[in-house]
Amino acid sequence: MEKQWTNESLWYCLSVHPKKEKFAIENLKKENIEVFFPQILYKKIRSKKSSLVLEPLFPGYLFAKFNLLSKLIFVRSAKGVRSVVHFGSTYPVVPDCFITELKTMFGENGIKMVQEKVNIGSKINIAEGPFKGFSCIVLGFVPARERIKVLLEWLGRTVQTEIRYDDIGVKDSEIFRKNLELD
Repeated sequence: MEKQWTNESLWYCLSVHPKKEKFAIENLKKENIEVFFPQILYKKIRSKKSSLVLEPLFPGYLFAKFNLLSKLIFVRSAKGVRSVVHFGSTYPVVPDCFITELKTMFGENGIKMVQEKVNIGSKINIAEGPFKGFSCIVLGFVPARERIKVLLEWLGRTVQTEIRYDDIGVKDSEIFRKNLELD
């Protein structure tokens, strides 16, 4: 008999309906099922206004700890839940150490604040847009327009211009570093 079909409560990954995660969590908790739903909280600038945005770390999925033998039918039919992730008749168990590590990183509430910091004076590479492939130096920021002021060499001279945040390569770790702090 496989480990998953024991009387032990184990962690499983659930697929949930889009934007129904909280609804699924409420329904599962009514049946005393432990749920973990890691989310990231970050600041986004929209229409010249800054707002906090909360998004799932794994969109469309959450983790639940339950006894597969006694709770599978309830979990599969819980409102908000699409299915328990499975491959044929096998329901893969999520290791406790993985959930423990996520809880350590995200806290028991499952929410982690993510802040992107850009250092003035750093040399960065432009990954998208009309200046793709150019290296430049960060001069400042225009947060209301989601742009960065940069200095770059173009046509044999140094030019000051603005580029979109989205045009900077994510892999440019010198400029983008995540400061992960629990809120």
